[in-house]
Amino acid sequence: MTVHLALADDHPIVLDGLESLFRLEPDFQVVARCINGEETLVAVRRHRPDILILDLRMPRGDGLEILRTLRREKLPTKVVLLAAALEEDEILDALRLGVRGVVLKELAPQLLVECVRKVHAGEQWLEKQLSSR
Repeated sequence: MTVHLALADDHPIVLDGLESLFRLEPDFQVVARCINGEETLVAVRRHRPDILILDLRMPRGDGLEILRTLRREKLPTKVVLLAAALEEDEILDALRLGVRGVVLKELAPQLLVECVRKVHAGEQWLEKQLSSR
């Protein structure tokens, strides 16, 4: 079964890297690439991806705002938050809003792939560095 992904990050080099990473995995297909919050919401509504890999800080709609909208609209897409840094209150807000996985950008790419697989299988993923705060 193919897992459909939407990627959202305001840095094109990060989007390229994410797409290349998941292209190496035969069970993943990237259905959308988004560089801001507005594009992300349009893409999730249109493509209904299984997983959205979402940067927390983007123009025209940050990650928490996107999460609130997805929740309000009851969209079924599961969300993995990908961030350079997170404050404790941001993590708690994201989890309350339904985020299923949180990965820091400094970690190995294969950890993100593993996280997405676990989240797609219905599990939750929170990095040890984050859960020890």
